[in-house]
Amino acid sequence: MKAEIIVTPKQSVYDPQGDAVKRAMQHLGMECVESVRIGKFIELEISGKNVEKTRVKLDQICKDLLSNPVIEDYVLKLGEAKAPVSAAAKLKALIEEATDDDDEIPLPASKIKSKVKDKSDKKKSKKEKKKDKKKKDKKKKKH
Repeated sequence: MKAEIIVTPKQSVYDPQGDAVKRAMQHLGMECVESVRIGKFIELEISGKNVEKTRVKLDQICKDLLSNPVIEDYVLKLGEAKAPVSAAAKLKALIEEATDDDDEIPLPASKIKSKVKDKSDKKKSKKEKKKDKKKKDKKKKKH
C-alpha cells in the first residue's frame, strides 16, 4: 500500500518561501502566478491490508510528528502502490492540470536572452573603456 502526505502552511499563515518563489517566477516571465505555497511531500510504502486501521494510525502520526497543527495543514492519501514517477513528471502533470489549453504561459527565454545581451554589451563597453584608457596612456607617454 502507498501513502502520500502533503504538509503545507495554513492559508492564514504567511509563507515567506512561497512568496519568494512567486516573485522569482513572476520575474522570470510567469506573471500569471498569483500564489505559491511551499510544503513537504512524504511518500510511504506500507505493508498490510487493513486500510482503515492504517489511515487512523497515519492520521495520528501526521498530527503528532509530520506536521505542526497550529500552523500547518496536511492531506493524507492512501492507495495502491504505483510505479515511481519522477519529480519532473509530477510537476509537469500539475502544471498541465492547473492551466487551460487556451491559456498561454509566457516563457522566460526572451527575458533571459535580453539579459545576456545586456551583459555582453556591458562587457564590450568595459573593453572599449580599457582600449580608450590605453590609448590615452600612450598619448601621455609620447608627450
